[in-house]
Amino acid sequence: MNTQTQTPKPMSFAILMSGMLEKGALDEFRQEWRNYQRCRKTHLAMEDNAAFPLLDEVGGGAISEAGLAQEHSADLANAERVDNASTPEDAKQAFETWKKFQLDHLAHEEQVMSPLTMKTAATPEGRGRVVHETLVLPALEHGDFEWYLAFVIERLTTYGTANQPPGVAVRVFAWGLQYASTPGEWTRWKKIIHDNTSKQIWEEMVMQFQIDGEGKIKD
Repeated sequence: MNTQTQTPKPMSFAILMSGMLEKGALDEFRQEWRNYQRCRKTHLAMEDNAAFPLLDEVGGGAISEAGLAQEHSADLANAERVDNASTPEDAKQAFETWKKFQLDHLAHEEQVMSPLTMKTAATPEGRGRVVHETLVLPALEHGDFEWYLAFVIERLTTYGTANQPPGVAVRVFAWGLQYASTPGEWTRWKKIIHDNTSKQIWEEMVMQFQIDGEGKIKD
């Protein structure tokens, strides 16, 4: 995969899980790993079933040419090796292989997909509707979306991302979801965000971005 324009950075939660294995805490690691893989299944469903076909269309086949779906298959094969590891040593070796590939994949995915998202519609409101139809609705059909939302917000609040501190990471995710939600959906989902982020981050989002307002998708 081509990652020349971006160097992958360690994920804080991945460093945490590596630490669990260093201590030999295999049961603790497996619980965290199961939660992450549960989250990842929803993420993959949104991308494979909706985002990739849309961005492939607006990007003239760029997603297919980049081989992102094939990278998902490789990611799942690497994850299965972690699932099947029976000792902390085996789990650590399998996890480090998975982590390296995952970091490269995320960097590659961002490099390819980010420019294409701006082509889906001319305005934030238009892109929000596209996200609602091509990502949110398939995620709801997949099931587990509200668990996924709570997990993502809690992890972003704790760790941020490789490129963003927690406050920025939560705000970017929440603001994007608000623009991709109907008023009824956002009434439910903003409570989940409120309950799984910090008081400081929530109050900053309310004051600066009116995150406690309505969802932006109008019927």
